[in-house]
Amino acid sequence: MAKTKIGLIQVMQRAEDDYNARCDMLYSQAERCFIEGADLVFFPEAFQHVPDRSIVKDHDRLSAVSAEWKQRCSALAKKYHAYLVPWDYEYADGKVYNSSYILDRDGNEIGRYRKVHLTHSEQMRGLSNGEDFPVFANGDSFPVFDLDFGRIGIMICWDNYFPESARCLGNNGAELVLYPLYGDTLIPQWEIKLRARAIDNVMHIACTQIDENNDVAFTGIVAPDGEIIERF
Repeated sequence: MAKTKIGLIQVMQRAEDDYNARCDMLYSQAERCFIEGADLVFFPEAFQHVPDRSIVKDHDRLSAVSAEWKQRCSALAKKYHAYLVPWDYEYADGKVYNSSYILDRDGNEIGRYRKVHLTHSEQMRGLSNGEDFPVFANGDSFPVFDLDFGRIGIMICWDNYFPESARCLGNNGAELVLYPLYGDTLIPQWEIKLRARAIDNVMHIACTQIDENNDVAFTGIVAPDGEIIERF
């Protein structure tokens, strides 16, 4: 993998911020990274939808806001001629997915990953608030994408609980894995798992997460030898 500069997003979890405010926060932080020369920026899982995750039940509204957010992100990637990897809920073929997608230096989508391993709440009710409605659909593959500096893969949150996630990405040629995360509950096992995935598969893993759980997880980069080369 060629030398590249990755922008890491650490976001503030504030109850008073609505969807638009959270999108503005992500956009602003990504732009700051690009101004400082980042070749790639990626967003954490779920952040903009935390105030109202019931949007997954309103497919028309979900499609509309996701398309608007994608258009805004696409323009940002094109403006700075850099890669941007947003996270979002995706409605497609009558199903809702938890996904991240890659926008290239011209703002075009060149790849998408759908979360394979869903949490128990995503599997049982879609959310953990006790409402019953159709569950999320899971992805069924671990694609790897060719960027101009190397090959990258993506795993999202709960995927890291399964060694096969990183192994599949490594077997498919990933040199760098992007790891959008909402949070975790295991102390100190989370860090052990992350470092083990990097060591076992000889890959870099970059993680972004929401700060409300930063006593467990962190935003940072792990090298192929398991050393943490950036952490905050």
